[in-house]
Amino acid sequence: MYESNQEPLPEGDAAEVFASQLADLQRQASAHDHEELTPDNVVRWGNQNRPLVAGLCRRLLLPGSKITGLSNFRQLVRHAKDGHACLLCLNHRSNLDVPTFDTLLTDHGQADLFDSVIWVAGRTLEEDTGVTRMLVQCFNRVIVTPHRWFHSGRTDAQIHEARLINIAAERAISRLRHEGWVCALFPSGTRIRPDDETTKQAIAETDSYLRLFDYLLLCNIDGCTLPVSRDRDFAHEIPKLDRVVFTFGSVHRVQQWRAEMAERFPDEDQRTASALAIREEIEALAP
Repeated sequence: MYESNQEPLPEGDAAEVFASQLADLQRQASAHDHEELTPDNVVRWGNQNRPLVAGLCRRLLLPGSKITGLSNFRQLVRHAKDGHACLLCLNHRSNLDVPTFDTLLTDHGQADLFDSVIWVAGRTLEEDTGVTRMLVQCFNRVIVTPHRWFHSGRTDAQIHEARLINIAAERAISRLRHEGWVCALFPSGTRIRPDDETTKQAIAETDSYLRLFDYLLLCNIDGCTLPVSRDRDFAHEIPKLDRVVFTFGSVHRVQQWRAEMAERFPDEDQRTASALAIREEIEALAP
């Protein structure tokens, strides 16, 4: 599969290489996609543009791109359908991680599994004015205000509304987790940057999510078709051909897993122990 992608890409950034696809995304964006974020609309449903983004991802995947341990993800989805609260955590390599996951599942006849996932997404992606926002709007998501957002010179009114947004998001997650959805997030809160080791670390706040769930599944993404470029948005990043592999570990019962991680890191509090363990176990899944 993807053998046709042996031909080199045209030179240029994503805006140049994928000009026609991005123009189609722009044309098909709906008025609803520009709805202002409030505590009343933190749950957003994906639009009709997923196939367009999948076509873009498909052009960048090299032969050997695949999903390993798919039966474990399928098991997690079954738990969710049975009414259990299920959480998926993945490392974060590029703005194309989510659509590439969608593409690989679709190309292997497993699109229904992706349709069971709702993503926990930071509001900065939703409020972006460029291509990144159009990309995010293709997928089901619950919008949250990340911790670092509060330390960027916000007014009292903005901080108050952001806290209300997070309260609404937590309530939405509490409801959706028992309605057959797998909630998914990137515990680092940002994409991995080769020159910044901290971007590989799970943030301590991840444990606050963990406590809401019955089952946990970790996934390692190996390979990257759109390396992050500091201070640039999607359109100005340089796409490349790559072999991308999603590797799923075993499904864990959260309560037992958290207790085991506390024992593994006895000198750390529970939040830090969980964060350290998530990074360690995701890295151990690398092929």
